[in-house]
Amino acid sequence: VFNSSNVEAVVSTQSTGERVEPVSKRPDDGAFFQQRLPAWKPVVNIHTTIPVFAVIGLLMIPIGLLLITTTGSVKEARVDYTTCGECETKTQDDCYCAIEFELSSKFSGRAFHMYYGLEGFYQNHRKYATSRSDKQLRGYPKYRDDSCEPFESDTTSETGETNADFYYAPCGLIANSMFNDTFQLDWISKTASDGTVIEINKKINFTRKGISWPSDHGIKFRNPAGADLVAAFNGTTKPPDWTKYAWELDPEDASNNAFLNEPFIVWMRVAAFPTFRKLYGRVQLDLNPELEGGLEQGKYRLTINYNYPVMYYHSKKFFVLSSTSIFGGRNLMLGVVYLVVGVLLAILAAVFACVVKKDLKSCFGR
Repeated sequence: VFNSSNVEAVVSTQSTGERVEPVSKRPDDGAFFQQRLPAWKPVVNIHTTIPVFAVIGLLMIPIGLLLITTTGSVKEARVDYTTCGECETKTQDDCYCAIEFELSSKFSGRAFHMYYGLEGFYQNHRKYATSRSDKQLRGYPKYRDDSCEPFESDTTSETGETNADFYYAPCGLIANSMFNDTFQLDWISKTASDGTVIEINKKINFTRKGISWPSDHGIKFRNPAGADLVAAFNGTTKPPDWTKYAWELDPEDASNNAFLNEPFIVWMRVAAFPTFRKLYGRVQLDLNPELEGGLEQGKYRLTINYNYPVMYYHSKKFFVLSSTSIFGGRNLMLGVVYLVVGVLLAILAAVFACVVKKDLKSCFGR
């Protein structure tokens, strides 16, 4: 603690030639600085652990069962389109292919999720996961960040020197490898109760708004101040594997461009495992008045604008159409984790109770 009297004493002793005493850094002798304030200090022992384990375990077991039950009610249709047509081997920019699939039962509900998925894509690799600039993504497109290497700036000069006027926005490996396949879903036909096939040929409308986390959109990801994004990104360039600039990602919605583009935000949240799927869009009944209570049983067609290559690194990609529950999409792992942890805590509580009784044989029926 700074004390002016101590400084004055040191100065006076220096002028008289006496030995200089060091300034004391010891905190004041008060309850706050000496950590003597009243506090609750629970004693952790076997007697306090038993009720805590028992209560938490008994709460987690029914939650896990509820999660598993609701997950079991979620219906999914998965379509692997890795080798769709000959798009993977063609060199033109736009390649379209179509795959037909059937829903064997009706998907009931008011909203349905559309996912794209990749297998063997290691977003969790350390070099990949750290190749981004969080400062840039918060609305500073010209911010230079060495962590974006090897996609920090465009080296267009013949000598290979960095051109400071052309930093990638967004920069980094994650942004450069953004998923860019697009989908169109059509309802082709349905089968009546008497077995006759009824032609429908209706386009299923969906929205790509609201697919990113609220904690990301507008907080971790923000656009530069001002309405003119072209001017704000002046002096930057698009990542090398992009076909559009950041302000051109959504030509139909000006507010869904640059760093606030929701598909881009979804992609930037890296997956923990090499096989993953990410939310592509939501099918809502208010956008499809011809749907009555859900997606009917029948035949559907998925049309893909095939842009994202995966075969050269022996990966696969797939499309998932899923119904939802009160907890969202299918997530069996979460329910299993709750159930397993709850059972383990309940068993530990029972074992500790037997230890307190010092009668393990009677507890285990021996």
